[in-house]
Amino acid sequence: MAEVPVNGKVLEWARRIRGLDINGAAALLGAPSDELRAYETNKKRPLVGFLRLMSDKYKINFTSLLMPEPLPIQPPPADYRTGRARQHMSMETLLAIEEVTEALDAFNDMATESDRIIPILGIGRASLDEEPETVAARERRRFGVSVEEQQRWRHGIVEARSEWRKRIEAHGVFTYMISMPTDELSGFSMFRDGVAGICVNDRDSTNGRKIFTMLHEYGHLLLRETGVSDENNTDRVERFCNEFAASFLIPKTSLVESASGLPDISDSDVRRLASRFRVSNASMALRLEKTGLVKKGFYARHTAHKWDPPDEETKPVKALTGKPQKINCVNIRLKRIGKLHARTVFRALERNVINPFDASELIGVQPGSFPKVQAALG
Repeated sequence: MAEVPVNGKVLEWARRIRGLDINGAAALLGAPSDELRAYETNKKRPLVGFLRLMSDKYKINFTSLLMPEPLPIQPPPADYRTGRARQHMSMETLLAIEEVTEALDAFNDMATESDRIIPILGIGRASLDEEPETVAARERRRFGVSVEEQQRWRHGIVEARSEWRKRIEAHGVFTYMISMPTDELSGFSMFRDGVAGICVNDRDSTNGRKIFTMLHEYGHLLLRETGVSDENNTDRVERFCNEFAASFLIPKTSLVESASGLPDISDSDVRRLASRFRVSNASMALRLEKTGLVKKGFYARHTAHKWDPPDEETKPVKALTGKPQKINCVNIRLKRIGKLHARTVFRALERNVINPFDASELIGVQPGSFPKVQAALG
């Protein structure tokens, strides 16, 4: 097998954009670190088979490894996380950020062709000097969703997740649900030249947490302070977005009315109230404390792990026969990329702004499956 005259700096670039140090990359590739370092410093040329392995393990196009010079490394998004998680982002997380970044950049490019293709962004603005409660009330009026409607969603928190996502996309925000390590982040948000996106960690164990993250990241967009989040209460921006999300999902007046007659709120009361408002138990606990309906420290003493056991739907689903149910790949893709993303891509394809190959790359299915995706969109 022939050696390939690649630029070692390009191989180093590929490793660095995946967040790997030399030893971690060598372990991933099953090669000695000295050998990998020799390739990156042009002291040794890799075989084509090794480059294909690198392409597969790094999740990067093979042709990118053949570039004459490396591309500039984009600065990472703002990081609002605290603690150990802030020190590192895994390849899985970096790939999710890259996927959303490339999608929003593609939509920005489409906007230069025709503004009618890209939805109008219809969100407000907020300041850290404002009360999160005030901002939340203002945005709820913008959404036009009453508490009564919220409480009528028949399928509970599963339907609530879908409905809030639909409402956010109706305001021109692209939404994504991608699995990432839960000990690294809850989600992230982006605002790129007037195109906005939210990504929720789909590996979080409950729909309630995903709903909260969705509105937390929406708060980041309102502030125009986007980046990577873990929903801590130490960072000022994170704290504001936490309080905004809780206030948005559980308006104070409605909560006080629902909690009247409960002089000493118990854990079971929290769970009943959470079910009524279609939110997580942890969200309800935070909101009860912030509204003064429970003593200070109530939320901190009850972590999300204690409050919210994993949803049943996150576990492997089996048919009555005991065999795994058939996976609907189209629905999996739509859950990942969001319906607004898919509809925007199809609109661009219909107007010949992009070709079928571009559309396939953006949606993540072959052109032959486009009719199934369009049928699922309704």
